[in-house]
Amino acid sequence: MAMGSSAWASARAADLTLAQGAEPISFDPTQFATGNQVFLHQFYDTLTTLDRTGVPHPGLAQSWERSADGLTVTFKLRDAKFHSGREVTADDVVFTIQRYQDPKTGANLGERMSTITGVKALDPKTVELTLSSPTPGLFDLLEAVFIQDKDAVGNIATTDAGSGPFRLGDFQPGVSFKMVRFTDYWQNDQTKLDNITVRIIPDEGAAAAALQAGEVDLLLQTSALTAKNLEGVNGIKVWHADTAPVTYYLMANTTHGPLANQLFRQAIERSIDRQTIADVVYSGAAVPTCQPWAASHWAHDAKLETECSYDLAAAADLLAKSGVSGATLTVNTAVDSYSAGSSATAQILKESLAQIGVTLNIVTYEQAQARKLLLASDFDLLLHSYTEGGNDPQFIMPSGIYGPKGRSKYSDPKYDELVAAANDTLDVDKRKALYSQISQRIIENADVMPIVDGFRELPMKTSVDGVVLDVSGFPVLAGVSVTK
Repeated sequence: MAMGSSAWASARAADLTLAQGAEPISFDPTQFATGNQVFLHQFYDTLTTLDRTGVPHPGLAQSWERSADGLTVTFKLRDAKFHSGREVTADDVVFTIQRYQDPKTGANLGERMSTITGVKALDPKTVELTLSSPTPGLFDLLEAVFIQDKDAVGNIATTDAGSGPFRLGDFQPGVSFKMVRFTDYWQNDQTKLDNITVRIIPDEGAAAAALQAGEVDLLLQTSALTAKNLEGVNGIKVWHADTAPVTYYLMANTTHGPLANQLFRQAIERSIDRQTIADVVYSGAAVPTCQPWAASHWAHDAKLETECSYDLAAAADLLAKSGVSGATLTVNTAVDSYSAGSSATAQILKESLAQIGVTLNIVTYEQAQARKLLLASDFDLLLHSYTEGGNDPQFIMPSGIYGPKGRSKYSDPKYDELVAAANDTLDVDKRKALYSQISQRIIENADVMPIVDGFRELPMKTSVDGVVLDVSGFPVLAGVSVTK
């Protein structure tokens, strides 16, 4: 029997409480740190949004047009308000894009923003972008460009500067913050919750206990093992996301000692027991890979997977050819709330490397220090992860992970040439062939070594429905419903 609107209203809870281990470093949407991802789509809007097939749909931009040569895109903005009450204008879009382009404030998008060579306001509701190339990944990029109130970003450490479905309410640093429904939101009729409370619970066991006790409704950041232990618990379900795979990788700083030697790095690459890591560390919720994109992605080339398979005999042979002996390295890992599974992965890698005569020391850092060392390339080896980033590889190439400005400090002109070619055509067949060659170069260079692709698992009460992840793995919560 269909439920009437009044009955539905009485059965629907207006509040959602979720827990995550990492605290936001600020409310700045240009920073995609783990603790920040929860508020991105809640506080902020984007010009366009992507569906599961990669087709763009209107966001703050209600329409757009491309020029015949593909190098100019003109966006028409809808009527919308920031949380400050001021109208969203083309000047705010220009300000936002320029802020992402500034390496001091937009490091998470970095090189990817360089394809936008110009942005200007034609009138208060019209924005024109000019591009250096056809930019096949443009709408993937725009999915991660969160439009900001140019007059409010000065206080972004303690408040938001967005136009999204929720605004910042009560904020207790290190404890919790609340996201409150924005009553003047341009599509407020689609927002089902009145309040979202985000509790910061760094300890996974404590977070799981809070879920079982009914103190929280959803765990946003959790390991595969915790999710597996919660599966089947009365009143709890585990949602297995089928979008935005997370790629866990090992990175080598190629300016550090023996890591400058390509054959030595290849020996490490062949010492990674990817299947054991997938089975043990990620409880079977991951699959081995040595490519930057998952097997479901059109750019993935299955034939290349054998070129990085676990083979200690091949690793020992590469080590002998490298001329390196008696090497001792340190690998940076982090707490699970920031880099899930990195410490456990390091233990498995340590045992494998010991069999070919390489000593690995493991250090584990809290989020703030781990991020600082990551951004500064202050490591021998580093275990971390990234989300695949939607439907187009241009979103992650080049970036701080792959490319001439990557944190591995490795330079490969042939790689750069292939990436430029792939980013300069909209022909999918040509791009697929080019990305196969790019994957080949990544395997050969062995400065960044993908290990496994994992899919997010979110434990939640059975009463919670409608959780969505965007193409970058950022949660979209406006459509979530909670029944009493």
